[in-house]
Amino acid sequence: MNYRGIAAAVLLCSILAISVGCSKQVAKDEMRLYNMKAYEEGSREARISGRGMNGKFLEELQASFSQVKMPLTNETYAEDEIGNITYQYRINYDASQFITVYVYQDQAAREKAIKEIFGVTEGDANVAGGHNLIISDKETSIVYTSTGDKTDNYYSQVKKIAPALLAKYQGRVSS
Repeated sequence: MNYRGIAAAVLLCSILAISVGCSKQVAKDEMRLYNMKAYEEGSREARISGRGMNGKFLEELQASFSQVKMPLTNETYAEDEIGNITYQYRINYDASQFITVYVYQDQAAREKAIKEIFGVTEGDANVAGGHNLIISDKETSIVYTSTGDKTDNYYSQVKKIAPALLAKYQGRVSS
């Protein structure tokens, strides 16, 4: 009986240790899901590897700007509940110079949203102390925003690069 009791105790302790270890891992995995870390890591990996919806377009966007000494840095990404996507970059780490790419479900949705944000759907707009150059095609807009004493530092370069990229990637900029 003593042998059975010891074996049962060891078995019970083993089961308890395994379940506690699994519980910690499950808790960590759940926390990653709740704070969107797993989603963001997967989305970023898909975009970087070109498997995501806009992977090739974003790679070419970054390469095009780097070629003219305008590296796009500090990437951020947001997606709303219906799949509209926004990518934002600083130009060369400068907090007063931004490139933002808006990708909507269709052209009508893009026009409505861009007009709500900037007051116009295309061209130049001055909003909240910044100057914006909006270049669009179909459901995608590339917006150059500049503020402060560096307003329009990259205006002419963006005006050349953005239309060419949008023309190359017709429709929803997919890979």
